[in-house]
Amino acid sequence: MFDRLLALLKTSPTPMPDTVGAPFQRREIAVVTLLVEMAQSDRTLATGELVTVERIVRERFGLDAATAGRLIAAARAELDAALEDWVFANAVREGFDARERLEIVELLWEVVYADGKLARLEESLMRRVANEIGIGEVEREAARAQAFARSKRLRGGTPGAAEAE
Repeated sequence: MFDRLLALLKTSPTPMPDTVGAPFQRREIAVVTLLVEMAQSDRTLATGELVTVERIVRERFGLDAATAGRLIAAARAELDAALEDWVFANAVREGFDARERLEIVELLWEVVYADGKLARLEESLMRRVANEIGIGEVEREAARAQAFARSKRLRGGTPGAAEAE
């Protein structure tokens, strides 16, 4: 069974249709699944976090709002069906180069800071996910600083206002 799961992961870059028919690659679904998981990691899905996920998906994958919505719905379904998120982290680690994975960590941090707060659960999940996709502490913290500054600009605030809960 484990060998079959590994074989499935190795063939993951093939297109995977969503329920409406638009093809999404496994690596795209993996990224969006991690974004959604991060958005709800503090046990709430704040409007700002959801809006941030939608914006990131549109910008990152060059999608219109409707297609981005279908990709997010497909990712949420995958997340709901999954027992562990390591499958998605593994797909990201295998599907993207180091520079792209660092950009993904920055996007994940942007989702974390979308509500202006850093919950302990979010920080813990970020540490684990970054490690699982092959991003070290120094790079993770640099990505965090970039995302924090960008999220403050997008929310119209000044850096330094967000605090850990």
